[in-house]
Amino acid sequence: MSSGPTDFVSLGALHRDLEELFLLHQEALMGMDLPAARERLQRYREELTRHLEAEEALLLPELPRAGRIRGAAPELFTGEHQRMRELLAKCQDAVDALDASAPDYRRAVLRVFDMESTFKHLEHHHSLREETYLFPALDGVLGEEERRTLLAAFLARTESPAG
Repeated sequence: MSSGPTDFVSLGALHRDLEELFLLHQEALMGMDLPAARERLQRYREELTRHLEAEEALLLPELPRAGRIRGAAPELFTGEHQRMRELLAKCQDAVDALDASAPDYRRAVLRVFDMESTFKHLEHHHSLREETYLFPALDGVLGEEERRTLLAAFLARTESPAG
């Protein structure tokens, strides 16, 4: 196991890991495996929530040190985080409400995919914004020691409780 990332730009890999978790949920849903789809979505939601909370508590407070960056105001990120939480909660409710014995079950699954598509677009644009503005800005304003300390705190906070 490596000592972990040494810069914020490398945190983009965490976004890929989260996207992969969401795809695993969607694969289960596509295979009509509702228990797995529900469990994977719940796990994704927990991991994403930890990630967003860590960004808000640790990273966004440092952003103003970089000065004003067009398209990267801290409140823009927190607003997107809130919208992502709301959309994801609606997706979870829709998945939890799926009933395999209902006559319109397959249509209901398609509606869930449509809803999740909206979420995925928002999540993708948000991740891009962070990787384009937030992470490079933090790398630019924090000294090496400060960067290591903040990265370690961020990674510790985003880890699953189980491991």
